[in-house]
Amino acid sequence: MPAALAGVGAAEAVAAVRGSGSFLDAAGKLVVDRGPRSAVEIVIPVLRSADKAAIRAGALATVLAYGALLGGSHRSGPRDLAATTALAAAGVVVSGRFGSVTGHRRSHTQDLLAVTAGSAVGVAALRMPIRAQMCTALLGAAALTWSQRQAARSTPPTTCGSGDACGKDLLPSPRHPLPPPVDGAEAWPGATPLMTPVEYFYVTDVTMRPPVVDSGMWRLRIEGAVDRPATMSYTDLLGEELVEFDAAMVCVHNRLGWHRLGNQRWTGVPLHRLIERARPRPTAAVVVTRSVDGWECSLPLDLLADRDAYLVLGMAGRPLTAAHGYPARVFVPGLYGQYAGAKWVTHIRLQSTPNEDYWSRRGWTRGPLQVRPMARIDNPVAGQVLPAVSGTVTVCGVAWSPATAVAAVEVSLDAGPWRPAELAGNLSATSWRRWRAHLEVPAGRHVVRARCLGVDGQIQEEVVRRPFPSGVSGYHQIGFTVRPSDPVSPVAPRPLGTG
Repeated sequence: MPAALAGVGAAEAVAAVRGSGSFLDAAGKLVVDRGPRSAVEIVIPVLRSADKAAIRAGALATVLAYGALLGGSHRSGPRDLAATTALAAAGVVVSGRFGSVTGHRRSHTQDLLAVTAGSAVGVAALRMPIRAQMCTALLGAAALTWSQRQAARSTPPTTCGSGDACGKDLLPSPRHPLPPPVDGAEAWPGATPLMTPVEYFYVTDVTMRPPVVDSGMWRLRIEGAVDRPATMSYTDLLGEELVEFDAAMVCVHNRLGWHRLGNQRWTGVPLHRLIERARPRPTAAVVVTRSVDGWECSLPLDLLADRDAYLVLGMAGRPLTAAHGYPARVFVPGLYGQYAGAKWVTHIRLQSTPNEDYWSRRGWTRGPLQVRPMARIDNPVAGQVLPAVSGTVTVCGVAWSPATAVAAVEVSLDAGPWRPAELAGNLSATSWRRWRAHLEVPAGRHVVRARCLGVDGQIQEEVVRRPFPSGVSGYHQIGFTVRPSDPVSPVAPRPLGTG
């Protein structure tokens, strides 16, 4: 195990210095892409945002276990060399097939160099005395910690990727900017922020780390069944007539009461404008968006004609962060995130038939899949004990139906009748709406639930279902307790003539 730890630390350190892909990240990507879907669906609710860190830890534990098995068997130099060579070969294959994108192009030679260096250190450590092995393991652990910190710093979650655009605080101003985002609920106590701060906006993807894309080298190619294929640089896109729009983005893995969604003001270019400029051929029926790491998503071309779709360059008035798809991503409001288009997009390809996309191969419903109407209770929180204030409790939250717009929100106390909630103003049909309801509640334990009604008459579905394979359904409900009022002691009359 000390030799295995030393080898992994050396491999990760060389990868960090050379800027090549991490073996642990590549092994993690193998688990994400090839692991049993049922296991993934069990792990997500438990680990939530810590899933990728846990996967890396699992990959490291696997290598250490391999070292433990190797050390516990009959020892010999040829046998140790053969076993380590086999592990190194597997590492090269995994890194080459599942390695993270660390730039505009990946170098498999650098992957080979990192894994070979780690294997050499591991073999050398195997032949050392135990004390020397322990010292080498400590150095390996330090190298591993340093390399993970370097990888985290190379793609900070609150900044953009690399290139000239990183020095700019703001995107070019749209020709027709939207008014400031206000909805009249700014003074509501306990209300959820109308706009989700970028640093808290959920991030869900199948890459172990976001690709760092150089905007100077990056190009967007529009190709396939078009008469005028086009290639555009980041500067070209910044020179387009940019538009702003307010929209909620929802992850299909979002569960009742979860926060795998956010509401923001986005900046981008209408996708139909770029596609029409390329002059689609009559055979073009599908738009395939492709990421820098090869991930693809298929969208019907007629859907883009009926619904607004955008090539997004920024959120909250600033360029996208690396985690959110810098320099550009495709977003179709009203569709779940994994069906709405690729992050770090490099190709928009028109073709006659759809691909078998990543998620359909994993058993999810073939897209596109519209977001269902849904309401979430944010205040009070589950299990909270509230003081009795005039017997009234204010319940508030957010509701979304970006495919049709929110028409109403209703709440029910203790399985009682549905009552209309007060709605804040509507920024747009695709944005979420804040709501609140004042409930007369006696002391004791209570359960409140909420539901959303769409403009098209669709009512949030009551039957509780997990996200797989077509998104969650059911009512979000929380339990809380109202504390009895403190008894008031009678005041004895004071004798006459005092005070």
